[in-house]
Amino acid sequence: MNNVRMGAALRWARLAYRANFLAFVTLSLVVTILQFGQQLAAGPLSETVTICLNQGGPTSAGAEMNIVALTECFNAEANSISMALLGALFFVIASFLATAGVIRGALYVTRGQRIGFAETFLGPYFGAFALTIFVIMIAFVAGLVLFILPALIVILLFQFAPFFALDRGYAPFAALRASANLVRTNWAVAILVLLVSAAAYLVSGLFWGIPTIIALPIAALVTAFAYRALQGESVEAPQ
Repeated sequence: MNNVRMGAALRWARLAYRANFLAFVTLSLVVTILQFGQQLAAGPLSETVTICLNQGGPTSAGAEMNIVALTECFNAEANSISMALLGALFFVIASFLATAGVIRGALYVTRGQRIGFAETFLGPYFGAFALTIFVIMIAFVAGLVLFILPALIVILLFQFAPFFALDRGYAPFAALRASANLVRTNWAVAILVLLVSAAAYLVSGLFWGIPTIIALPIAALVTAFAYRALQGESVEAPQ
């Protein structure tokens, strides 16, 4: 078990954020804009589905769904639904790219590198990262179905998996396994890191996502610090 002090992690994260302020602000601003775009893209899709469900829904208690009316409505709105799905998919992928850029930037900074927008946004291993996030999301949703605690355990055990994917190019299940092994031998630190990240993401959801510019990089930097330190790797001073 490696001793990681959260005070030291937070101080290092603050210095690293200040040293790479422009790159982190740009990446986080892109994430914020794209997340807002996801919400806009999902609006028409949700509205169309609601309209069709109302048209094909039961007209009275105990009545059956009007499958014909439901099918006709979805067929009539097929083009708009397809465009909305493509728009939402674009924003999801682009948001993943920008989020990967923030995490990749945090990993670079732990090595003492100064970062820029291009090399973090367009760096390697995005496929491994995206697939890892997708698997975690599936596991999280399954955990919610089995009540809240399993979902929290999923987030705790797999919080370092995206870092293994982006740092070493691990395939999804290898990244998940490496993260779980790291957490199992460092429970206390892993819980503290998760609490810091949870607080950061909670704050970033306020005021139309504006705090994301600060909260997202700080959460990524603290987790990157712990990711390195818990494996016995050195964390360089920010340049």
